[in-house]
Amino acid sequence: MDQGIFRRGLLSGAALALLTAASAHAQAQTAAPASESETVEAVIVTGSRAVKDGSRAPTPVTVVSGEQLQKASPGQLGEAVTQLPGFRGSSRPSTGNVSATGPNSGSFLNLRNLGAQRTLVLIDGRRAAPSALSGATDINVLPQELVKRVDVVTGGASAAYGSDAVAGVVNFVLDSEFTGVKGLVQGGVSTHGDARSEKASLSFGQDWAEGRGHILLSGSYFHTPGLQSLNDRDWSAEGWGTITDPANPTKLLIRSNLNSSLTSRGGVIVTSAAGTAAPANALSGIQFLSGGGVSAFNTGSLRSTLNQIGGDGARPLTNLSAAITTESLFGRVSYDLSSNLKVYAQGQYGASHNRYNQVQPFAIPGLNGVTIYSGNAYLPAAVQGLMTQGGISAFTLGRMNFDFGPSVADARNRTSDLITGLEAELGRGWSLSAYYERGRNQQTIRTENNLILENFYAAADAVYDPSSQSIVCRVTLTNPGLYPGCTPINLFGEGSPSQAAKDYVTGTSQYTAVLTQDVASFSLRGEPFSTKAGPIAVAFGGEYRREEADQSSDAISQQANDATGIRGFPIAYSYSVGGYQLTNVQPVSGSYEVKEAFLETQVPLVRDLPLARAIDLNGAVRLTDYSTSGSVTTWKAGLSWEPINDLRLRATRSRDIRAPNVSELFSGSVQSLVTVRDTASGGVSTAVIGSAVGNKDLKPEIADTFTAGAVYKPSWLAGFTASIDYYAIDVADVIATLTAQQTVDLCARGSSQSCANIVRNTSGGIVRIFTPQLNLNGLKSQGVDVEASYGARLANGDTLAFRVMASHLAKMLYRYEGAGTVDRAGEVGLSSNPRWTATASVNWRRGPLELSAQERFVSAGAYDKTLVEGVTIEDNHIRAMAYTDLTATYDLSRGEGQGLKLFATVTNLFDKTPPIAPIGTLGTFYPTNAQLYDVIGRSVFAGVTFRY
Repeated sequence: MDQGIFRRGLLSGAALALLTAASAHAQAQTAAPASESETVEAVIVTGSRAVKDGSRAPTPVTVVSGEQLQKASPGQLGEAVTQLPGFRGSSRPSTGNVSATGPNSGSFLNLRNLGAQRTLVLIDGRRAAPSALSGATDINVLPQELVKRVDVVTGGASAAYGSDAVAGVVNFVLDSEFTGVKGLVQGGVSTHGDARSEKASLSFGQDWAEGRGHILLSGSYFHTPGLQSLNDRDWSAEGWGTITDPANPTKLLIRSNLNSSLTSRGGVIVTSAAGTAAPANALSGIQFLSGGGVSAFNTGSLRSTLNQIGGDGARPLTNLSAAITTESLFGRVSYDLSSNLKVYAQGQYGASHNRYNQVQPFAIPGLNGVTIYSGNAYLPAAVQGLMTQGGISAFTLGRMNFDFGPSVADARNRTSDLITGLEAELGRGWSLSAYYERGRNQQTIRTENNLILENFYAAADAVYDPSSQSIVCRVTLTNPGLYPGCTPINLFGEGSPSQAAKDYVTGTSQYTAVLTQDVASFSLRGEPFSTKAGPIAVAFGGEYRREEADQSSDAISQQANDATGIRGFPIAYSYSVGGYQLTNVQPVSGSYEVKEAFLETQVPLVRDLPLARAIDLNGAVRLTDYSTSGSVTTWKAGLSWEPINDLRLRATRSRDIRAPNVSELFSGSVQSLVTVRDTASGGVSTAVIGSAVGNKDLKPEIADTFTAGAVYKPSWLAGFTASIDYYAIDVADVIATLTAQQTVDLCARGSSQSCANIVRNTSGGIVRIFTPQLNLNGLKSQGVDVEASYGARLANGDTLAFRVMASHLAKMLYRYEGAGTVDRAGEVGLSSNPRWTATASVNWRRGPLELSAQERFVSAGAYDKTLVEGVTIEDNHIRAMAYTDLTATYDLSRGEGQGLKLFATVTNLFDKTPPIAPIGTLGTFYPTNAQLYDVIGRSVFAGVTFRY
């Protein structure tokens, strides 16, 4: 869909509706209230299929209204939801983080930092269509303005909903019975004058057929260009990163002005071969300048194997935050065939487009440095003279190719979801719900300006054609026709490469992944009989689901690097499949089927006894059969006990699962650049290619979850509610890959399987490490959630409301195969596991004026919990952060919720810069953990909502 047409159409529609509303307001006429549908809306209790009254459910649920989310973060839905304390490590395009296969092309929720693949996303209680091969759902393409509330179940729910509900469930409940017209027009900008954003939405709902039918339409648009460079903020332009202490190679230092010690902007000689009259590395430290000059390379004040402080080394510049565009369309039609039978059809379309500057096409000695041979036609005369004089045959060049421009990741997602279903009242208290759903996602990721390896190294070996004395690629003479169109490239000095040469050595890699999901489901709920304590509720049903993936990529990404006739082709690439420097994604094709049957019951045990006002037992079981891994059973048992009217105690115990997704089962090699310490080479750090691959023999992860808590609603203080809940989630057979470093360490301890996954060059150095998906690790998260809220109407008619939500992480245990257990609770640098996260809000309203304030808190923590301050890291402390947000709303409506509302929001009021916590390698560091901290700074949003 053309974004310009979509944006103009939506903004025009919103503007027209806005003018209509304004005109109606100016006439000051009182409209008759809209007639309410006589159809009773089905009650959705997230976390249970049998419970009608959510207050009786034993599972902890946090409920946040759509209006509260808009106030918390006026940008996108993903930004608002992830501010809730239970979410840790959620990925969003605005975080600026890049995965091995491209940018974060969506907003994927991550409860407890157990992984987005272990958080199940529902829409009105139905499994949402996936937006990635991992099965996760991009919530930014949901119909955001129709979200009535969000229910967050912070406990296992696989018995109720199936696979993936390990950390919990996030259910987006839509206002599917909305009647009228409502919309929003909004703009935003940071107080630095950048990171602008625009947002618009328009929704329409109308009864028809004398109220038996209902139609609902909605559309929304959002765009921000993000921040295109780390130089866009003073703190991120300082070049923060980590470097090993040369005086103590086991000690890590965090420093600014960090550059690569192996590259410069115009190229630097890192190593040179021994000559007939010169020792090895006699040319090391000569760098090439613009215009053909040379000079000595400044190694800075501190230098390690990979990085240095200051000097002439180069560091690439990536985005601080990505450019984001999202569009969504939603439609629903329902019709009451009778007073007991409703049929409906629903369709949703979402599109997202994100762009992110990745690193420049680099050449780093030890990984992919360029071997320059004596006689290179572009070699400055001064260096060629030294080579001739010393009998030096070749040297290795390191170069950060800024004059090539950055490699740009461009990600486009298209998601569609079609549902048709029915809801029926069968009599005698029984109801039936059934639906069929077809979801489809197409993701296309392009990496523009990506180095084509064979072309680059063939072009770098430039020589004179003896017959014409023109400069040509050497392979043109030695292997004519093998590399047609080879254009020699001059790498000596920034700005030296010609445009024709750059065009020849770079291209655009692309892969497209199509994921389809078919779901057929039915459930019946009823109350077959009663006890003295009340009716027993039962829900049972079945579900069929099929997931299929088909991923394709371009020919160069799939080619094996033969490199015939190319001198100096890096051995790391000689062993690889994939002709580009970055993101050589391989084809994936596979599918699996799931058949499930479930049963749940809610049994009232006691009513109105001393110290037992109510006791309810909840139990559920689900039998699941996977076509790939066989059968598995999940279950849940819960108890709710009210000893007195004001206090309710609750507890659950459950067995939950996460089945391997299509990516883990069927994916080909996914490459990334990693740094390892090779114990076989004296612990020297080296950069290598890591290759992750799928495994069809994976089995489901198994999780055991326990929750226990209390809810207090004092009768002596109306409007006050407080809850506290303990949770412990223990996941076994976690699907993961060994890290490259773990593979090296296990090989050193004698693991033949790990050694077989390591590729070394003829000198014994590591060049590639294969890491297949395996059931090998464990995870355990343990902590406490606290929530309290109070609302009251004051004597003068004002309303005042407070809400506090906090989450304490006591343990976050990662059990690594062959590497023991690490508790990362309190780690806020390399992972997102703060001990405490909290949000506190206060809302005051007088007449048409409403003021809201929110405080967001992330506790202090460690950069890396595996390091010891003063021993293996100089400073392992990351400071606490608190952000203040303010919102003002002025209601111009005519009453009954119809009319206009003006609003303005300021986020990060005090423009706080994030703590420094560099993440990355080889000088390509991102300076902070953007999953936890605000990288934009103070931003202002203003707009208008309308409804009539």
